[in-house]
Amino acid sequence: MADMDEDDDFSFSDHDLDDLPANALQQLETTAILSTQQPASAFPPESGYGLDDADEVINLDDEAAAPPQQPHRNQHQRQHQHSDPRGGHGYHGAAEAEEDPMMPPRSQVDINQLLLRIKKLNQDNARLNRDLQSERSKALAKSGEVDTVRRRFEAATRDNDRRIQAIQQSHAESLAKQKAELDKIRREREQAQTNNLFLEHDLAREADKAKQMKKTLRGGVVSKPKPASPVGTPKRQKSLPFRDGFDDEDIVMASPTKNKDKPRAATPKQAGKRKRQVADQSPIPALQLSEPRERPKSQERPVPLENRFDHAVFGNREKDDHRFKLLNRLVNHRPLNGQHRVLEALAQFSFPSQPEKKLSSMVYDELSSCSVEQDVHAMAVRICHVFLAIWDQCLEEQFYSPLHLVVDAVQFVLACEPSKTASAITERAIPPILSTITLVAEPIAWAARSQKPLADLFSSTQRKICADIDVLYCLDLLYSIATSCIASQDAIIKFWRSISPDLPLVILQKTQPLPQIILMMRILSTSALTDTLGVIAPEGSAPDDQARRENDIIERLSWLLTETLEPFPDPSTPDQKLDPYSPKQLLDLRIDVLRLLTTFSISESGSSRLIHHRHCVGRLIKYLDSCLSSLYSQPLFPTQSLTITSINLIMKLIYHLITSHPDIDVKSKLGVIQGGEHKYLVALARLAFSDGLVLEQGIDEEVVDAAHAILDEGLSLEEGEGLVRVFSSGNST
Repeated sequence: MADMDEDDDFSFSDHDLDDLPANALQQLETTAILSTQQPASAFPPESGYGLDDADEVINLDDEAAAPPQQPHRNQHQRQHQHSDPRGGHGYHGAAEAEEDPMMPPRSQVDINQLLLRIKKLNQDNARLNRDLQSERSKALAKSGEVDTVRRRFEAATRDNDRRIQAIQQSHAESLAKQKAELDKIRREREQAQTNNLFLEHDLAREADKAKQMKKTLRGGVVSKPKPASPVGTPKRQKSLPFRDGFDDEDIVMASPTKNKDKPRAATPKQAGKRKRQVADQSPIPALQLSEPRERPKSQERPVPLENRFDHAVFGNREKDDHRFKLLNRLVNHRPLNGQHRVLEALAQFSFPSQPEKKLSSMVYDELSSCSVEQDVHAMAVRICHVFLAIWDQCLEEQFYSPLHLVVDAVQFVLACEPSKTASAITERAIPPILSTITLVAEPIAWAARSQKPLADLFSSTQRKICADIDVLYCLDLLYSIATSCIASQDAIIKFWRSISPDLPLVILQKTQPLPQIILMMRILSTSALTDTLGVIAPEGSAPDDQARRENDIIERLSWLLTETLEPFPDPSTPDQKLDPYSPKQLLDLRIDVLRLLTTFSISESGSSRLIHHRHCVGRLIKYLDSCLSSLYSQPLFPTQSLTITSINLIMKLIYHLITSHPDIDVKSKLGVIQGGEHKYLVALARLAFSDGLVLEQGIDEEVVDAAHAILDEGLSLEEGEGLVRVFSSGNST
């Protein structure tokens, strides 16, 4: 039967049937009967693991239950067949044998085989579940990659748009600036042309006057006419074309082009003819002309116009006006909150070594010795040197009362003049400024570090010094000089080489007043040069001297981000109770710190110095986590906008440092603070999944993209999936 099933398509002819042996049919029947006797564990292919109606349901959980043992009907049939006394197969036996293959066999269940089958199915099911989970993870990873690519593309698009806008704005500003310069040049040219026209007109008029004078004097001495003979009648002169009612004798017309050297008197033609006297010629007296007919025999020639004026005087006229304007402003200047003008106020002071001479007299004596040939710039520098000399003598004699007037005068002159004046006095002005600031700032720093007793800070001498010296005013003068020097690379380098390296470290103490710290950071912002930042070491210093100074500045600035600042009593008013700093004051200070660090990071050397610093990155992460936590712990606090500003500044700075130095492992910088790596992941995850709503309103989209980019680069797939499950939001896919 099995062979016939495999060759169902074969057909047989009569000849084939004749060739079969006689017992072929009996063998076929026997083979069919034996094919139905399958082992108990076998399942018929057509059953589909199902149970027939006659099969008994077996509970697999009941191990005590034994499968029913029923003899197969075919066995009884075989026994009955063999017990047939007729031998062989009769019709009945053949019919029963033919009926047996047509009836479905009863399946006898093997529990062990079923358990193995179930175990295999469970394993297949577990494998399929693992495959399904793996495919889901791959799909999630691919969707995350697509989201990352989309975010990067959007960030690149926004960055490109911002750059285009910046370029367009810069182009527009440059165009407007050039247009303004062209308009200014055009106005100056028109003004110069107008002035030239006026000068040419004046010169032409003066030249005409000189020419007329030359023409008048060209003929030399005019001879006096001889009196006419009384016996003859004078000759009638030729009639003139311009007659106005006067006789010809009363008007003498001189030719502008021809003068007769010796005019001759008319001689009468008839000597004996009686002639009338000239005096009786007309009853109307002759008119006296304004210019006499007779001139002196000798007269000097007129001086040419070009020799009458000193051209240097006219060339310096504008300079003289500016010098006069500067002196006029200085004389009339009143110090801040002062009742008297600055020179009048200086008249109230005199040095202990020269009590008879007032400080104002010293200023007048120096100004009176100025050369008149100096231009306004040289005069401004000379005035500054005069007041700086008084400043030096005040420090030498420890006479600090007039210092506020001296500082105000120097500041006023620098404000009136261009930046080149401040650059010219840099090396001369910085030493007295630093010495004056040190008198007040250093004792406070020493007292804060317990290097000197606190009683020294509140001594009568120190209190008098603090009352006479305004450190903030001196720092403001230093800031004016620094900003004036920033236009020139050589000038700003000269400035920062003149600064003491201890000055920024002393001022950036937590015990110093906040206005002084903020102003010192603004002064430091001018030190962000291409190769250096902060105070520049002098030439010939040790190779690591500059690096040490820069690390000290970064250490002190980053320290201000995380430490608690507390006001220190002013030595001039020790009894005054000081209130702690408000959150707004602290946030303003730390925003200035972040902006200064960002300015330092612009150059390649500055960003390298920041990221290689031992504490800088860790303190930035710590302050970022603190700002984010305050958004949720103090919702809608009045300083929320300042906190958001701090978050944006920190994240942009961190992203710039990480992308500028991809070879640096940022996580290695987090061990210097407690829980640094945890704060790093939590802060970046909060920013990466920020919705920018309510509590997080104001966080820049650029900051969110930067946090995403850092997490994508620094986290494994499992860590990323864990963060997605924890911080999933509307922005995540």
